[in-house]
Amino acid sequence: MKKELTLEALKEKIETDFLILLTEEYGFREWFWFPNMNEEKLLEWWENLESVDPYFMTPEPLEGWLIEMSEELADLYFELQNNKQYITAHFHCNDDSYIKLPNGKIVHHKGYIKE
Repeated sequence: MKKELTLEALKEKIETDFLILLTEEYGFREWFWFPNMNEEKLLEWWENLESVDPYFMTPEPLEGWLIEMSEELADLYFELQNNKQYITAHFHCNDDSYIKLPNGKIVHHKGYIKE
């Protein structure tokens, strides 16, 4: 569900909630995603996902909170992304979507199509 937060409210949420830094379609849009699950459940959901097609046009059907990166939030997003302490994800098509763990491990969904 898409939400809007101020920079300060977002910083507070990051301190208490599980965050994934999500890139949509090679940087078309960037999102702060707070899923309604912990890391273990996220990976279980992802590894059993048959297709990313429901999220092709927008990640908004994802469970949890999605905050679209705005100009005001851009510095924070890229700072968090560069410190490599957060899970990152790229959603687009079945042949290029992934979740990347802070240790660098790439996790593909069940329906991943290797080209």
